[in-house]
Amino acid sequence: MSEVTEIAQPYAKAAFDYAKDNDALADWQQMLEVVGVVLEQPTVAQLIAELDGEGSEDQVLQLLLHAGGEWFNEYFENFLKIMAENRRLSALTEVIDQFRALQAEFEKTMNVTVCVSELLGEDQLTQITEALSNKFGKTVVLEQQIDPSLVGGVVIKADQMVFDGSVISNIGRLSTNLHA
Repeated sequence: MSEVTEIAQPYAKAAFDYAKDNDALADWQQMLEVVGVVLEQPTVAQLIAELDGEGSEDQVLQLLLHAGGEWFNEYFENFLKIMAENRRLSALTEVIDQFRALQAEFEKTMNVTVCVSELLGEDQLTQITEALSNKFGKTVVLEQQIDPSLVGGVVIKADQMVFDGSVISNIGRLSTNLHA
């Protein structure tokens, strides 16, 4: 486990537990999404990368609080302030990822990406969704991505697993078997 992961873990768990206990998971998810968008901005990403403890945490905190404006409630603002006081704002991206994972586990949902060379029909998407729901015992949220380099077939990415049924991979396996 990386150092950032270890640092983020108690913050993500505390945020999740608070949100769950106060029936505010959707609100906290939304507030964390706002923070995630802010963190993706190049200027903010550079500020985070350059955190040196010389008041820079406070600068990032003020930026986040200003950007969040009305979106953030007082409890979420306090959460960010505690992270800043403990000089842990550099772990915010990991906190967001871990919060999402805890929420998905709690709600028994799974985000799945299906990479295809051309859009699948509704029937195909329904079949894939049902098959994956049965396999994992979770509600599957499917996202379709177009990748023309696949030529045909699908690549399914679910959590840490990848199911590669693309034409390119199948040709590669066939070639390996023929040369063996």
